Amino acid sequence: MIVTFISQCEKSALKRTRRVLDAFANRIGDNVWQTAITEEGLNTVKRLLNDTASRSTAVSCHRVRTRHRTELVWIVGRKQKFNEAGVVPVNWTNKEVFMDIEIETKNILANTNGQSLSHHLFAVGFLAVNLLKIMKVDSPKLCQTVFIAGIFHDIGKLDPQFQQWLNDKINKNPQIDELALPELPDDGVHIDSSVRGHTKFTFEKHPRHQEISWLLTKSMLITDELNSEQVEQIFHGIYWHHTKPYRKDDKFFQSAKGIHKLFNKSLKDTTLEKVIIQVDAVLQDVKKISENFADNTITLPKWQCGFSLNKDDLPNYKNYDELAEDIEEFVKDIKPNALNSLVRTAVISADRIVSAMPVEDLNAHINEGTLKQALDSIILEDSTLQTEVNQCLQGFQNRYPNSERNTSQTNASHELVELIEVAEFEDSHNIGVLQGPAGCGKTKIAIEWASKTDAKKIIWVCPRVQVCLGLLNDLTQAEYLPNSKVEIFTGEFKKILSNGQTLDEASDTDESDYFSGDIVITTIDQVINNIISHSKVTAMVTFMQAHVVFDEFHELIPMPAFNLLFAELIEAKKLRKHQANTLLVSATPHNFFVENVLTIDKNSIIRIESFNQADYKIEFISYNDSDKNNPEPNPLIENTITDNKTTFVITNTAQDAQLGFLKHQNTENNILLHSKYTKEDKSKWFNRVFESFKRDGNKNYQVLRSGPIVQASLNISCECMFTDMTSPENWLQRLGRLDRFDDNNHVNTYTTIFPESSENGKQTCSQAKFLASMSVWQSTHAWLNYLKNEIEDNNVLKINDLYQLYQNFYDDPQCNESIQQDMEKALKESLRLILDKIIDPISIPPKSKRKTDSVAKISKNSLRGNNRYVQMAVCNVDSQLNPTFIDEYAYDEDTDHTQVSIGLTESVNKITGYDDSSKNLLAFMHAKHHNIKKDQGVKKAHKDFMLLAESRSPEYPIYVSYTQKDLEPIGGERERHKHAIYYIQTEKQPVGSMQINNLQTQACDSD
Repeated sequence: MIVTFISQCEKSALKRTRRVLDAFANRIGDNVWQTAITEEGLNTVKRLLNDTASRSTAVSCHRVRTRHRTELVWIVGRKQKFNEAGVVPVNWTNKEVFMDIEIETKNILANTNGQSLSHHLFAVGFLAVNLLKIMKVDSPKLCQTVFIAGIFHDIGKLDPQFQQWLNDKINKNPQIDELALPELPDDGVHIDSSVRGHTKFTFEKHPRHQEISWLLTKSMLITDELNSEQVEQIFHGIYWHHTKPYRKDDKFFQSAKGIHKLFNKSLKDTTLEKVIIQVDAVLQDVKKISENFADNTITLPKWQCGFSLNKDDLPNYKNYDELAEDIEEFVKDIKPNALNSLVRTAVISADRIVSAMPVEDLNAHINEGTLKQALDSIILEDSTLQTEVNQCLQGFQNRYPNSERNTSQTNASHELVELIEVAEFEDSHNIGVLQGPAGCGKTKIAIEWASKTDAKKIIWVCPRVQVCLGLLNDLTQAEYLPNSKVEIFTGEFKKILSNGQTLDEASDTDESDYFSGDIVITTIDQVINNIISHSKVTAMVTFMQAHVVFDEFHELIPMPAFNLLFAELIEAKKLRKHQANTLLVSATPHNFFVENVLTIDKNSIIRIESFNQADYKIEFISYNDSDKNNPEPNPLIENTITDNKTTFVITNTAQDAQLGFLKHQNTENNILLHSKYTKEDKSKWFNRVFESFKRDGNKNYQVLRSGPIVQASLNISCECMFTDMTSPENWLQRLGRLDRFDDNNHVNTYTTIFPESSENGKQTCSQAKFLASMSVWQSTHAWLNYLKNEIEDNNVLKINDLYQLYQNFYDDPQCNESIQQDMEKALKESLRLILDKIIDPISIPPKSKRKTDSVAKISKNSLRGNNRYVQMAVCNVDSQLNPTFIDEYAYDEDTDHTQVSIGLTESVNKITGYDDSSKNLLAFMHAKHHNIKKDQGVKKAHKDFMLLAESRSPEYPIYVSYTQKDLEPIGGERERHKHAIYYIQTEKQPVGSMQINNLQTQACDSD
């Protein structure tokens, strides 16, 4: 048969499909192919196109039946690019065509594409409303809000200086057509000094157009028919639809009075009254377009043609009450911030879509009433996800027919689906919480829930990368979804796996294909960037449409800033009401947070019991730490594991795990795992831990000494466990690694070690102080006492008994008081961090390119902690904690960081000695580094904070220790800093970064 292929692909999909089609057919046009082909060959073409398909793919295949007739065979990709017959549609209309705008405003332009400001403003307002509808945000008031914000967002472009600069720039390059379309930046078009006559222009003395838009709208918009929340959202959306420019002195830009003064001063040959008249004329044009546009259902608000200076404050980027103390005070600010984020998302996304259009397309869309077509690429398309999930579920049923496990999992997913019916009946949201003990199959339940609720895409949000990797490994296994497009999207990994690929086999994802997988596994950091950054805000549209699973969400609850921003994301999804399609998953869901901060009804928590029937013996061992002259050492560090059972020793800090490993490296068959490794070492030893302790593992090791890294989403198991006292959530998560597979034929012992001083709630010991810094001390103390009281007479229980105790703990009024204290402390710390770290989005003038531009840097405003890249010397340590310093660094000083990521960082507090000058390693480097590296031409930094600023790049690390050889120019070994941090190694394995004085202190304590 003879077939014709027609491609309407865009972006990188164009190249991919051309490679496939060129291999099978003759190209008879730029985007048309024809060939004679067999049915089998045609099926091969379709399969290859499907394998490379993305949201930008659109290919139709037509069979030539006769000389005068063809028929559509299939379409791969976006069907919207073709009509029912597979033909590329041409715009047409039966309506009266709305003719061109008035003469006095048609030359007022919006951007370098030559779009008229009137057309641009209406299109942005109209598309912003329809973006909300695509996101299924069912709120007429919010639709009205984004329409108004969109109509007024660029009214400040009537600034005479902007119009003059824009005309000069266009005249400099008058060819504006589809083939020579200038690429507009994400942050919009602003006056710059690249055009003759504007070389001395600076935003140090002139407002940006969004600041002028805010000023003029504040004066002209009549808000009598709007509520106060709408008014706040409108002005927030207008002011923050672009970043603020960086200014050395911005005192005039902190108030309406200052902006007015500078704007008025810049007018020169005209007056503010004349600008207001132009604004009125443009808005009249917008009104005409709005009234004649059939699909528009929102009426333009009233405005006054005059200016009166408004003294209202500028809108804050994030609005949280600085004086908040009670949980209710924090919670009341969550929804307004979530709504502000949605308004910004809609306006910015619409603005970018409209600004990217050729002027002819925008005019045609408005004249023909087809603006909605501009959003076709935004809408989530149908995928094969449901088919793949159904095959996966059927496979489980075939392998384990009528099993109690399958039945319980299906019942749990059904209960989650029933929340939709209840929510629709009550006109509320259907956000569900799935609570299930470790090993109950929460991942399988989640994908079954997604299938039953018609998921087209799942965004799986994890608290950290390690959880992402564990989930990726599970979902790509043969019994799950090996043929689906499973994408991992983190700061470190950006890959799409399909057809049984492993992480190492998959290539890096093209930027144009980010978030295109059927299932996207990502971290909370990436999703939160959608609501705190400017450049990524449009990704919120995909997040709102997709099914979202927050896995191990309990880890976010004590994390400063993340807990409130996570709550904002939940509030945004609630606006979809019964179509919220959001699931929170954890074995330990922290009922207090769910009910009092997320305000999710406890009836939305669906619980599934464990299938594990093993017996657990719960023991508590205290040690006397009160005797200052002769305190007992911590058994978790000092005691040797003599039992032949596989044993996990889990401490709250990496340092305690390191010390325990070092002391027993010759007496235990042990292995160490924590987070203070280089990236390569962490991956290597994580794999060894997994291979040893996984189901049917190689059992190369008997004892695992670890920090908290192993306590969640790691499918490993042991026969005996020792743990630091810790929060209820961590305590149960750690328990989930003890006889995880119900394979042990004996009672499993779970021992909690704690200092005696902590029993009375004192915070004198290091463990209590650490837990207090994590905002979990009060609940940890309450949980420890609660457990001891409840299981005093019966310390052998089933895992379901322990989870019932967890539920009872959260129902106990006295325990709730302790939980509330921790929650209030955590939220106060969140408020501090949000106010300190989430600064206003600012654009900084580009500097000359340096080598570091291609290297991933630590963000100045990272919410994860204030860390810097470090370099350190290597030190070998024996079981007596005796160090041997060698002439080697943790990694090669000439490492190309564009090719290799080392990932070795330390907190600024630790580097600077926690404000203790005797411990300050940064000051030591500032004083000595230029002498140590003199032969390499290193010059002394003027101030130590300059070294700190540069160390956000891995190419300019802080040296927290030096080799013997490097110390020689400054006096040799005697100049070694007493608190230097070294990369510790042993004959068995690396131990990771550690302060040398901790070894010496521990050795003395042991003596």
